[in-house]
Amino acid sequence: MKKANPVGWRTAKKERAAYGSYFLGQNMIYTFPFMFLTTYLLMSGISAAKTAGILILLKVWDAVNDALFGGLIDGIRFKKGKFIPWLRISLPVILIATLALFNIPGSFSENGKLIWFAVAYLIWDTSYTLCDVPIFGLITTMTDVQEERTSLMTTGRIFANIGVIVAMICGYVLPTEAVGMSFSAIAVIIVVLALVNMIFICVSGKEHSLKAAQSEESFSLRRMFSYLVHNKFLLVYFLGMFLYSGLNTAAAVLQFACFYLFNNAMIATLVGALSFAPAVLISFIMPKLLKRFDKYKLFMVGAVSYAVLSLISYFVGPLLTPQIVLFVLRGVSIGIMSVLQFMFTPDCAEYGQYKTGIEAKGITFAVQTFTQKIISAVSSALGVAILGLFGWVTVKAESFAQLQALNIAQPPQALSALWAVFALIPAIGGIAAVVVWSFYRLKSEDVALMAKYNNGEITREECDRALSCKY
Repeated sequence: MKKANPVGWRTAKKERAAYGSYFLGQNMIYTFPFMFLTTYLLMSGISAAKTAGILILLKVWDAVNDALFGGLIDGIRFKKGKFIPWLRISLPVILIATLALFNIPGSFSENGKLIWFAVAYLIWDTSYTLCDVPIFGLITTMTDVQEERTSLMTTGRIFANIGVIVAMICGYVLPTEAVGMSFSAIAVIIVVLALVNMIFICVSGKEHSLKAAQSEESFSLRRMFSYLVHNKFLLVYFLGMFLYSGLNTAAAVLQFACFYLFNNAMIATLVGALSFAPAVLISFIMPKLLKRFDKYKLFMVGAVSYAVLSLISYFVGPLLTPQIVLFVLRGVSIGIMSVLQFMFTPDCAEYGQYKTGIEAKGITFAVQTFTQKIISAVSSALGVAILGLFGWVTVKAESFAQLQALNIAQPPQALSALWAVFALIPAIGGIAAVVVWSFYRLKSEDVALMAKYNNGEITREECDRALSCKY
């Protein structure tokens, strides 16, 4: 017997599945470059210093592109839908750009390779904004029911974590000494799997709650700036996220750390599984946990435990057995945070509209996308720059199997820097993020009231009287 849709919900079960499926594909497209692009560049005959420099320089475009396209998404009116048309436009571009990132011609000079990478990355970066801002904004037009939004976000996180794990397995296992597949070939696999999952929402997605979106006003850069300045919880949350993830330099050098410090790149597969697999399990139990515990308190439990375990990991040193135990424990912390981390942006969007009277969900989610991409650049560039400062030897190989055959050693000071990048810097970032997040005071029950006011269901006076505190 077919299970009935919950009373009052706007979406059908297949719509919710399509929404989640998109995140599976999109997170493969995001995770593969995020976790393996630095490794690919360092194995393409490009020096660590130049790799770090180009990654930082390309973020200048980020500062323009996210604000620009966030404003466009808020301002452009399509005949049908506010967010789904952007998903359809961006899909082919992001897939092609991902292939280009991992197919730098080997015959090019070092500068030629950098130019190819820069152009491909600019296209990838822009198209990612045009798919990421809308898919998160889409939740606000698929439904105006808070419980349904939570269900959609939870579904999205489940699929997203599966996508992360699939991309990690491909990136960690296939180029190792045992398999030896090139990153260019792996990119083809990633793109095909992403296409299969991302296309459903583009073809059959529906926006049921477009009333507020259709009535949004056009606003100037001054009003946009005013909206962001007065949305203090949005700024607090993403500053913490920047510190937590931006200083998480371990992911960018994980394969090299396993190859040079643990003597086998394949260990990265085990580390990745122990670190991220718990997120998938937690995704399934999170709805029940959220019925009993406040999501902010759960998030902070994960954040504090991550910071403490990361610091312990550094002082233990590169000893495989105790590190495996720490990877398991820290994986639970990461799992809690990864499931919950995107549930705060819709709350900040509702708060921003309540506080300023400006409906700017595109801008709000553009801040999220901007932060993610800055995180990607900083975490990769910072780690690589430190390696370059401590004498990292440039290598050129298509896989770790080939690198093993070349027998290229790294000097002792570079290996010490590699451990600091892998363990110490993430611990510092985790501690700093906990301090910042302690200033986040937006409560879920108050957000529900703000959403009712924003949708015209209650008056401002009724909303203010019912809030637990003054915002």
